[in-house]
Amino acid sequence: MTADSRSLPTPRAPDPDDPLRPDALVLTAAFEDPLDERRPWLERYEITDALAIPGAETPVYVTDAGIAVTTTGIGKSDAATTVTATLANPGLDLESAYVVSSGIAGSSPETTALGSVAIADAVVDWDRKHRWDHRSDADEAERAEDRPIDLLAYRPRDYVHRLEGSVVDCALEAARTVDLCEDDDTREYQRRYPNAPDSGPTIERGATVCGDEFWHGPRYAREVEWLCEQYGVAPYVTTQMEDAATATALGRFGLSERYLSVRAVSNYDRPAPGESVTESFDGDPSSLSLAIDNAARVGSAVVEALVVTDPLDLCGAD
Repeated sequence: MTADSRSLPTPRAPDPDDPLRPDALVLTAAFEDPLDERRPWLERYEITDALAIPGAETPVYVTDAGIAVTTTGIGKSDAATTVTATLANPGLDLESAYVVSSGIAGSSPETTALGSVAIADAVVDWDRKHRWDHRSDADEAERAEDRPIDLLAYRPRDYVHRLEGSVVDCALEAARTVDLCEDDDTREYQRRYPNAPDSGPTIERGATVCGDEFWHGPRYAREVEWLCEQYGVAPYVTTQMEDAATATALGRFGLSERYLSVRAVSNYDRPAPGESVTESFDGDPSSLSLAIDNAARVGSAVVEALVVTDPLDLCGAD
């Protein structure tokens, strides 16, 4: 039975006098086909409650396992708004909850196989940088061809969130127990990239890069890699559009140490030989479906392990 074919609870208004206290909050970005990252979460668990949070993209659904699930919307502004709304609502108490972003991402074909799942240990904000047009400056022409970006000159800090090691380690241990799904059509599409691994999905650890720009192609991938090098977190493993905003919002509330990003590779960030950038941007339908499934498989194992293991002793802090 799918989540759409069964009856979900009618969302109710949060009660500040009796706040909901989930053990974990799962954030997916999208909830509409073909990018429905939320569906497998609602299918995996029994949904026992739902809250209508003002300012949130969709209701916060609560499972019988004490896990809350909602969607942020796509992009940094949507993510920041939804996460802030949930954190600020007095009817939802997240003081003892782990927060996990779970969904799809892009990656370099030189990094990992399609359908692989990466646990982020750093989140880089791609949008906080300079982009220069040096075409009118003869002395800078060569540099402009190679790399027209630079670190933001007026930054009070580096725009990279380094995630709590004990939480990342716990997540990796749980992730490596999951049997990842494979797909023949996805493997066939992957073989169009001569530098891609000749293997099925794996579990990875590394930096994820977050930006609102829908960039695609090897030129921009080199710029992304350069930015990660400046922050000391290269090579990047995944690219997505929400996690820097989520980490920033959690940090403003003093909750950044309990944050985790679990992202499955749905597409490569450049075209295969003989393919245009527009043709390759969305990847293959089979790889998209595979990534959505594997993200939820690994994400649920990770969330359940965090709740049981409680590496930050959040429950003991009550």
